[in-house]
Amino acid sequence: MRFGLALSGGGIRGVTHIGVLKALSENSLLPSWISGTSAGSMAAALYACGYSGEDIESIVLRHMNSNLLDVDYPGITGGILKWVFTKDTDWDGLIKGKKLEKLMQELTNGRTMREAQIPLAIPAVNINTGVTVMFVSNKRRLKDTQYIVYREDVPIYEAVRASIALPAIFQPKMVQGMRLVDGGVTENLPVQVLHRMGARKVIGVNLGYSGQRRDGVNNLLEIGSQSIDIMSYYITSLKTKKTDYIINPHIYDVGLTDTHRIPEMIQKGYDVTIESMNTIKKVVNS
Repeated sequence: MRFGLALSGGGIRGVTHIGVLKALSENSLLPSWISGTSAGSMAAALYACGYSGEDIESIVLRHMNSNLLDVDYPGITGGILKWVFTKDTDWDGLIKGKKLEKLMQELTNGRTMREAQIPLAIPAVNINTGVTVMFVSNKRRLKDTQYIVYREDVPIYEAVRASIALPAIFQPKMVQGMRLVDGGVTENLPVQVLHRMGARKVIGVNLGYSGQRRDGVNNLLEIGSQSIDIMSYYITSLKTKKTDYIINPHIYDVGLTDTHRIPEMIQKGYDVTIESMNTIKKVVNS
């Protein structure tokens, strides 16, 4: 029962992927390939480094009240002042992202993409060229085009840090001279890369916007996040036609700072996957 698993972005909603991984494992469905964008890249990276769904849940619950969002207060102040006096600024994001990057470095033991235990793919976007940069564990089957390039010679934690760089919220990540931002700009549910890497069957987990009204989108963080979600919704609908099955927990009313709802979201991911288990097994075994 070999299949690929693609995990979408979704901000803090990404913890929902943990419940999905737990439910699949309980039913002896272990992905042979895995990909993840933005928040999904964190779950995919940890899973590809040997962590189980339960392990990842323990990590998240242990750190859920930690201050991992290092706001760049000096940069914000300097950027505003420079804009006021010169009408120009080089300030590039609210959050530096160094704390999350350091945590991922520790959890992955500094492994490179090549050292992932199962084939792994993590997308980011070159903000200067618009080209998707797909970090993969092995690019043997993959060919660069004018729209996408593949890289395997980077640490996993750097790939994750690039993929979570939500524009204007997280500062971009410089990797090999490229200024990279959130993979959800072009690949919010990275399904096609799994097929290219050899997976014949692919299950997707989509946590993004899916047409529902969402209130409370009234600040910089939420507006930025929701804008990416809406954009990704239309891109994803075009790119996932070859997905064999998409799990959609329909979690759309959770804000970026709603950490108190993390256990609820993990349980939701578990429940919706169990509810779909018969269909998932048929798809994987067909």
